[in-house]
Amino acid sequence: LLFSRRAVPKGAFAGVLRIGVVQIDGFSDMAGFMDRADPFVMLQLGEEIRQTSIKNNAGGKDVIFNEILSFMEKHLMQNMLKIQVYDKDTVSDDLMGECHVDLKMFDLKEDHEDEEEKIFEMLHNGKPAGKAILVFTRKTGTLAGTLFKLMTSVDK
Repeated sequence: LLFSRRAVPKGAFAGVLRIGVVQIDGFSDMAGFMDRADPFVMLQLGEEIRQTSIKNNAGGKDVIFNEILSFMEKHLMQNMLKIQVYDKDTVSDDLMGECHVDLKMFDLKEDHEDEEEKIFEMLHNGKPAGKAILVFTRKTGTLAGTLFKLMTSVDK
């Protein structure tokens, strides 16, 4: 009788993951002639997809979201987070930039809560497009003060 065991990668975890989408910056403001971008952020972890609200006519520079997106059933081996920034359009949404993040890079233990923002450089067609600023927590129940302090400090 043979048993197969897959090694659990260092930094892999299962359970709840909450991501605070703080802001985006450095993207193009314009979405066409006389039209400002209407950005929103989409996060994908495994098959689960979450997105922020749409910031109508906000452009692509210094757009504050301060929204928390929760992944309640993250599986052990789901470690690639896809971050995408889109411009909402009537016909189809336009991708403004994206990046893939290996969550194993971070030490997201069960009681983890970021004490500082993480900045992710986004690409569009292989070229720098802007950045997304996020914070992560694994704490259950209500989100603790650090996450909210980080997110509300951007408003000042």
